[in-house]
Amino acid sequence: MRLLDAGCGPGLLAIGFSPYVGSCVGVDPEPGMIRAARAAANDAGVLVRLIEGRLEELRESVGTFDLVTIGRALHWMNREETLRVLNRVVEAGGAIISCGSKAEANPWLEAYEDVRSAWASEQDGRCYRIDHDAWFVGSQFRIVDGIMVRHHHRVTIADLIGRALSKSNTSPEALGDRRQPFEDALTGVLEPFAANGFLDEEIVSLATVIRRVNVGPRSGNRS
Repeated sequence: MRLLDAGCGPGLLAIGFSPYVGSCVGVDPEPGMIRAARAAANDAGVLVRLIEGRLEELRESVGTFDLVTIGRALHWMNREETLRVLNRVVEAGGAIISCGSKAEANPWLEAYEDVRSAWASEQDGRCYRIDHDAWFVGSQFRIVDGIMVRHHHRVTIADLIGRALSKSNTSPEALGDRRQPFEDALTGVLEPFAANGFLDEEIVSLATVIRRVNVGPRSGNRS
């Protein structure tokens, strides 16, 4: 099967899914994210084809896919243009998985988000949370399942800085020459919560499964 990771960012979903599919393509408009994804895929020893550009402008020559994953990027995409492309690239019987997460009341979270908000190029007012029913209404896609996993793990300050840099409004491109002071500010607020270099975190991971329905004949190539 072929998988497309739309708005792939630093490649977390593409790299995670790559061993379980026949081929994997990631697309993202930010050059810094593509560079980070390429380095991470190389470190992980997986093959991911990476394309710099917007999903809405994806060329027909890329082909069609059995599965499209979207992680915390749908809110940045133009709905009409994105649906037009998804109608073209998602195979009959194929699906979209919209992935996200929410942090629980971790003791360091408020300080972390305060710094991120203060340095962000624009606030998260456009919201990472999507009403999937409303977003896909009137389209050829229907929500068929939802998956939630709650888990505890340990993270480092470097992990949390990397997470902040993976967000569009605090990406390396958005920060420019402010990146190092931003990283220093995050380090300063997180260090009091770290023990032996680690912080405890509880995360709820969410996935909305959206399947293509009522698909009529259409052209497309699988390349």
